[in-house]
Amino acid sequence: MSPLLFPLMHLVRVIAARWGVYLLMVAGLTLSYAAAIVVTLFVHDELTYDRFMPGADRVYLLSADYGPQGRPLLASDRTPAGMANWMAADVPEIERVTRLNAVEWPLRSARRQVKERFYWADPNVFEILKLPAVHGDLSTALQKPDSVVMTQRMARAYFGREDAIGQRLTTKGGIPLTVTAILKDIPANSHLDREIFVSGRGSYAMLNVLDLHPEYQWANAYIYVTFKPGTDVKAVEGRLIDISTRHWRGVHNLPGGYQLVPLLDLHFRPHGDGELKPRGHVGSILAVVAVAAAILALAGINLSGLILAETQERGAEMAIRTALGARRIDLIGQVLREACWVNLIGLGLGLAAVERLLPGLNAGLGVDLHLWKQPWIVLPVVMAIAAVVTVLSGLYPAIAVSRPAAKTRPDPSGVLPWRGWVVAQISLVIVLLIASHTIGRQWQFATRDALRFDGDHVVMIRFSDDPVASRVFAENLRTVPGVEAVAESFGTPTTDLARPAWIRRPGRAMISLTRISTAPDFFTVYRVPMVAGRRLSGIYSDRETPREILINEAAVKALGFASPQDAVGRDLDYETDRLRMRSRIVGVVPDLRFATVYDPSGPMIYDGFSRFFTQASVRVSERDVAGTLGRIDALWQRDTGGVMPIERRFYRDYLLEQYHDLRQQMQVFNLVAGVAIVLSTLGLTGLCIFLTRRQAREIAILRALGATFEDIFVQRLTPFFVPLLIANAIAWPAAWLVLRSWLSSFAEHIPLSGLSFVGAAVTAVVFALVTVAAHSALTVGKVSVSASLRHE
Repeated sequence: MSPLLFPLMHLVRVIAARWGVYLLMVAGLTLSYAAAIVVTLFVHDELTYDRFMPGADRVYLLSADYGPQGRPLLASDRTPAGMANWMAADVPEIERVTRLNAVEWPLRSARRQVKERFYWADPNVFEILKLPAVHGDLSTALQKPDSVVMTQRMARAYFGREDAIGQRLTTKGGIPLTVTAILKDIPANSHLDREIFVSGRGSYAMLNVLDLHPEYQWANAYIYVTFKPGTDVKAVEGRLIDISTRHWRGVHNLPGGYQLVPLLDLHFRPHGDGELKPRGHVGSILAVVAVAAAILALAGINLSGLILAETQERGAEMAIRTALGARRIDLIGQVLREACWVNLIGLGLGLAAVERLLPGLNAGLGVDLHLWKQPWIVLPVVMAIAAVVTVLSGLYPAIAVSRPAAKTRPDPSGVLPWRGWVVAQISLVIVLLIASHTIGRQWQFATRDALRFDGDHVVMIRFSDDPVASRVFAENLRTVPGVEAVAESFGTPTTDLARPAWIRRPGRAMISLTRISTAPDFFTVYRVPMVAGRRLSGIYSDRETPREILINEAAVKALGFASPQDAVGRDLDYETDRLRMRSRIVGVVPDLRFATVYDPSGPMIYDGFSRFFTQASVRVSERDVAGTLGRIDALWQRDTGGVMPIERRFYRDYLLEQYHDLRQQMQVFNLVAGVAIVLSTLGLTGLCIFLTRRQAREIAILRALGATFEDIFVQRLTPFFVPLLIANAIAWPAAWLVLRSWLSSFAEHIPLSGLSFVGAAVTAVVFALVTVAAHSALTVGKVSVSASLRHE
């Protein structure tokens, strides 16, 4: 027989002789490799945001800091559009600069008519953001004022085919647009959240309007910059505030500083006002990597334990091979080869499982992962993982199985060295269960308790560009059947358009506040009780000092008032938007959380400045939600003339979008906890098989002496109690340390609960004992007394 074929044939004979145990090994490895492959794809997806664009490593996004100069209180991804022109003129190190302005306007074709989210774009945008094109020339595609570039997906949606160059669209006011290029579909791991780019040169385009009116200086554009080779970007960044101040008109909206953020670092930056997509968090990545490592460790422990359990059964085999001239290294190599083949089979089945399950996982986790998109990355990584698992799980058992003691001296006690294996396995399961429950509790806290207001059944409706029509619509909303309360606001309760305020105190730390402008009924819509005082008496539209304001409890504490009641009636001096203001505090509200729990939520002031209200929050009755929404839509069509489709969404949908990564963690941990229990069950089943074989003589003697099934059942379970206790003693402090570190990544979080630990311990112990008990019930009665004693 061929030297290469002999080991394979030997493996086939070994598997045929112990097929049940090897089936358990392969099943466990398949589950663990499938989980590890999905995590690998997810981590790669997160770490490669925007890297699909050539030259993305040279691109910077200009971010504006708002607050006192040198003391930024709020960062914004949007900056005044004029900064692009000022930088091009005053910064010789700049190679290119371009802008995007996000807009929601109606777009119409014969196939589709919606309020579309797209960008007004400078003609040179694709020289910096090098998105790949499938049709057309991007270098000239946006030169004409009426030109539009869209992705393949959008072309199919509007025209039914991808090659749509020359096709026509119409937008607001019947303005015609012509498709000049088609982009390859933008991957999900991009900071860009829109798939249509319209030339900003048209007279109606906001970028052109902003250029014609340099006094429009609010944060309104996304500015991208590339620099000449060798440029000291930090030095340029330090000069931007002087450039901005020199060109600024008036005192309002002037940023306190700027940052040049590398585009490839943007995804993991702290939250910024106007961010196109929710940020990722490094803690999330580390958490899922730790989960994948735990699952692989659990599978490796299973494999190692099952191989180790064969020590005595394979002793004779090893002795015969030694007698025939095999060295110990040959015996170790044999066991490692078997472990390698089992791992390769599990890996292959894991890849097949991922390929079939990935569409469902993408939909459930809200991601867009592809197994074979970059096989030159995926295959080496998973092969390396398989090699590590093979060596770590197979080396010690190989040494143990091949040592002389294993071949010549049976264990007189009849007890396998399995206790450490059970401890390690159950410890990991308990840690994963505790983590899963804790993440679920943090999710519940973040999306419910941390808000301190009721956002259920609240619809947020964006106003149109016509302030008169928006005001009429908001008033008429209050008369719609099914509408319980309506309140206008400037951005709130979203975190867009947040504005800082601050109080300077000589010799003491500056107090920073967030300024929020709302209608008085805002607290009725969100069911917020007053802590002290009264609500605002009305709204005002002139840019003047608010006569009255509300503050939150955090502001009461920061300002040094003895109590919320003590703050009511006091005058507050503060600065905002380069103006000094004095307002009367008329009420105190709870600490409402509009930012995510990743970010601190501090002192807030509420006023009724209505000039720039951007949306209405509408509480609808729970009895006829669909009917109420239909009546709201009809009212919008009537009051706005149908020029713009209504843009509305429930607050809960917005909130879930903000916690996209935390929801992914929760779903992954729940899935992995389930996989861990399955792996533990498989491993314990394999262990029971060997224990039954090893204890057959002892069971036979007990039965011959008249022991009942219950006696034998207890005798089988008793040895597991001490390992299970030790597993809990190890798992609890380990989980406490890991989860305390994870929770510290949140500005506000739940405390660790003893219920999580007790529940996880009980669940793991019950599953372990049920597995042992079930196998015992199925096998003890089949042990033949005469056969066992005769063989012994």
